[in-house]
Amino acid sequence: MNIQTRGEITPAWCAAATAMLLITVTTITGNTAVVTALRRLRRTPAHYPLASLAAADLLVGTFVLPIAVARELFIFQLTSLLDWALCSCWSTLDVLCCTASILSLCALGWERWCCITAPLARAQRIKRAKLYAMLIWPVSTAVALPTAFIPSPKHYLTGEVAKACTVNTNVGYVFFSTTFSFYLPATIMVTFYVRILRLLAVPPTIRAHRGRQNQIIDAESKSPVKTHEFKAKKPRTTEFTTPQKHRLQIPVGSSNDQISSPKKTPNSPGGLVPRQRRATRTIIMLMSLFMACWLPFFVMLPVDSLCECVWDTFWQWCTWLGYANSAINPLVYAAASPSVRRALHASLTSSSSSGTRTVLSPSMRRP
Repeated sequence: MNIQTRGEITPAWCAAATAMLLITVTTITGNTAVVTALRRLRRTPAHYPLASLAAADLLVGTFVLPIAVARELFIFQLTSLLDWALCSCWSTLDVLCCTASILSLCALGWERWCCITAPLARAQRIKRAKLYAMLIWPVSTAVALPTAFIPSPKHYLTGEVAKACTVNTNVGYVFFSTTFSFYLPATIMVTFYVRILRLLAVPPTIRAHRGRQNQIIDAESKSPVKTHEFKAKKPRTTEFTTPQKHRLQIPVGSSNDQISSPKKTPNSPGGLVPRQRRATRTIIMLMSLFMACWLPFFVMLPVDSLCECVWDTFWQWCTWLGYANSAINPLVYAAASPSVRRALHASLTSSSSSGTRTVLSPSMRRP
């Protein structure tokens, strides 16, 4: 394999090389730390799709980005079957990891939906989340594998130097892969989160049990809606009703007759509803960043497969904007989840024992 630089070594070439290497190193180190941190966390429904997403990003940084850097900075003369096999593996893994990332986000959307609509079915959600996380990879492989065998036309404009390990721009395969690896999952994901946001916007109903009476109080107006007889010796509880009519009873201290104790009601800062909102905001951040980073690429790719009119510089910007998403995701985990920050700190230092377990926060605990 003969190698030479793509153009002269100028300040612009050095700046591009530095940026690409920084993205690569950040992706590898950040996602390695996240995968290590997730191993320290107690298993929760959100753990499995998060681990799948971090694994996909780690594979991108380890196997996809080094070759992507090389093909952007150097010219390869492919002269052997081994070179072809290497490029085939690279292009397949590239599509596979991107597909696995967005399917993992879909699984996270499903988990958030179930957490809000069926908060008490935690054990069932864990089993399903584990199953869905396992199914992500066979589905992603089925979408990615054809790229190694379907011939791709050249898509370089006059005067541009062809790159080794080209992206497959076969029209039929491009529309197949973009549909199943991006547009269809993205549509499902957005639908999930629109419905979740609508549910969280509805004020929950709080039922307060006081001695012989049970008052249903609206979360906004705090006014009684209905009363009925209640046993005098039964402990007082606050009952939270989800939008899907599932009930969750939380004990209220006997020394205070007021319902809205800031530490004991589901709507208080440490209550159930705020935890759900924080968890949902974290996943929405991941989804929004993924869409912002990858949407330009998935618009450009079908356009270029049809008209071969996209300049190489635009290809480079759109492609590396998508790759940068794998470096950004670990920062979102650390910024949004205190427990992940603690586990990251523990995994990067030797101050904690190897058996330390923390709870993935924010999450639902078994009542």
